[in-house]
Amino acid sequence: MAKEKIIEEEMKNEAKIEEASEIPLKEGAVKKAITANTETEEVEEESKTDKKAGKNKKDKRLYEDSERDWEQVALPKKLLDEIVAVSEIYKLSAEDAGKLADAVKAKYDLAIVEPGEAVGIVAAQSLGEPGTQLTLRTKHFAGAAEVSVGSGIQRMEEIVDGRSKAKYPTMTIYLDEERKNDKEKAELFAKGLIDVRVKDVVKLNEDFENLKFSVEVNKVKIKNLNLHMDDVVEVLKVGLKDLKARQMDNVVHFQIEKKSEFLKVRKDMIKLLKEKVHGVKGIEKTLIVKEEKEFAIKTSGSNLKAVVKLSGIDQTRVFTNDIIETSKVLGIEAARSLAVSELKKVLDDNGIAVDVRHIMLLGDLMAFTGTIKGIVRTGITKTKASPFARAAFEETTKHLLDAAFKGEEEMLTGVVENLIVGQPVKVGTGIVELLMK
Repeated sequence: MAKEKIIEEEMKNEAKIEEASEIPLKEGAVKKAITANTETEEVEEESKTDKKAGKNKKDKRLYEDSERDWEQVALPKKLLDEIVAVSEIYKLSAEDAGKLADAVKAKYDLAIVEPGEAVGIVAAQSLGEPGTQLTLRTKHFAGAAEVSVGSGIQRMEEIVDGRSKAKYPTMTIYLDEERKNDKEKAELFAKGLIDVRVKDVVKLNEDFENLKFSVEVNKVKIKNLNLHMDDVVEVLKVGLKDLKARQMDNVVHFQIEKKSEFLKVRKDMIKLLKEKVHGVKGIEKTLIVKEEKEFAIKTSGSNLKAVVKLSGIDQTRVFTNDIIETSKVLGIEAARSLAVSELKKVLDDNGIAVDVRHIMLLGDLMAFTGTIKGIVRTGITKTKASPFARAAFEETTKHLLDAAFKGEEEMLTGVVENLIVGQPVKVGTGIVELLMK
């Protein structure tokens, strides 16, 4: 009798599970379906507790067939969250919320790419054709002639090629609460960022006949850069510590002991002129700009790794237009996002409207290996598995010979490979294979 009772309970439980599996699950909140391998002991305990409570509890995780809930609509979580927010703000009824969800769903379905669509070719056309209309000017200026920013075709080419050094690197540095509303403090901080070398603030006067030379410090330059005379003199004395030094106002005199030391002194002096006095390596100029209600610093030159370590700035909003540097400091996702936004900005500046999804596809292609790779023969093309695909881009003979030497196999899976051998391309209607009866 006991066995029959257990079997009966199991059959009932399975029937419940089958019914539940037909009911759509709530979007986002519930992703777990009721599993069929519930243990017999648990079933018996649950049935006992239900009898004691005298209630038939319904599974709140599942929607009723009779009640159509708009959250069942297959939309991304972000859109669903926005629909929920709008429904709450405007206090929409369940019926109106359902209509809103249907309208959003209709728009969303229109935006989805058709299966088999040649998205790569469409993206290439959508970016390539407007690229012919971009300006050929090399640069424009951000706010003033101090900070130049690459623009037009040159900047677009720089991003797409994935070049390791940007021609016009620039940073935007936002300051902390103490400095962002005080222009004097902001300017003082900006001057401290400029990469100042000894050669920028001194003049060398050589008199090797009399075994001496002098270094004159430019008072005007050090004042403009907020430097102290003692700091510069200290760097000079440390760099030439083997020589006798005597300071007179802004001039430091050095005496050479022997003629045989000329070459060594000359080498030391050349090395000393390249020494850093203060600032961040790579930052050549700075400019204070007013953005909304706060002061920010625009720079010519970039060093994200060093700048984010500085105190007195808002680390969460430091920005550089150097994509490779961003990938090294903040990671590949940040670099991908920057590549997309910078390309979009170049096109927008020239009044060219291109759907951002084409640019995002290009960004994904450049970043999917984990490092930024350009659309050049040494970048993306080099990583392709197909010998024909590599040969079709550049250096045809070289790639075919390499593939032949290594005994590579051509699987004919891509577009270019099938075009070369004259087979139908597996794109659009080509992805479907039909047999005639």
